[in-house]
Amino acid sequence: MSRKVEVVLVDVGNTDVKSAEVLNQNIKEEKRWDSSEDLQKAYQPDVPFCICNTGEKTLDFGNRQVQMVSHKSQLPLRLDYKTPETLGPDRIAAAVGCLELFPSLNSLLIDIGTCLTIDLISKEGVFEGGSISPGLRMRMKSMAASTVSLPDISDEWGDIEKSNVGKTTKECILNGAYFGIIREINSAIAEFEREFPFINVILSGGDARHFESNIKADIFTGSKIVLTGLYRIWKT
Repeated sequence: MSRKVEVVLVDVGNTDVKSAEVLNQNIKEEKRWDSSEDLQKAYQPDVPFCICNTGEKTLDFGNRQVQMVSHKSQLPLRLDYKTPETLGPDRIAAAVGCLELFPSLNSLLIDIGTCLTIDLISKEGVFEGGSISPGLRMRMKSMAASTVSLPDISDEWGDIEKSNVGKTTKECILNGAYFGIIREINSAIAEFEREFPFINVILSGGDARHFESNIKADIFTGSKIVLTGLYRIWKT
């Protein structure tokens, strides 16, 4: 029996193009692509795409059936955001995925990727907003780009020793970037927990795996939450 792909969920980020097929209402294993063009070539033109596009400014999919997620999409949650037209489709999809996976809970969704975003989704199904700050590699690159003497360790940071007290300049840069993110996230969690004692904390994003053991999150979802949100939007 030939398999019938219901839809291909596509997450075009700042650094990666990720996708997952939906077969029999199940989201299958995530795949990574060098470009959206390579992704298109892998599927016949009659296979529809549901796309969250954060990275590439324009995407050409010809006559293919495509749903581009935005603040104008029909959503199963309300956006309480003053400038919804500036709200990234990745944050929208992730918020919808959060609501789909954890309904009737106040949730704090923490995504660690190119940027670090922290968003509150209320148990009433409202995206309340949150914060955006530089992600791990962006912090390292910005220090090198904005100074004369600090090196760019964004490609080698995994080989540098992490400790509370850096003994080399590279260790100090890593400490500031890596542990700075941990402190920022744990501080935000503590603040939200004071207002919402039973808040559900979710950790996601491409770099989340590097921080999972140091952050007081209830659940680690990787990139699944965005794909879940895309599928929910597709079905809405």
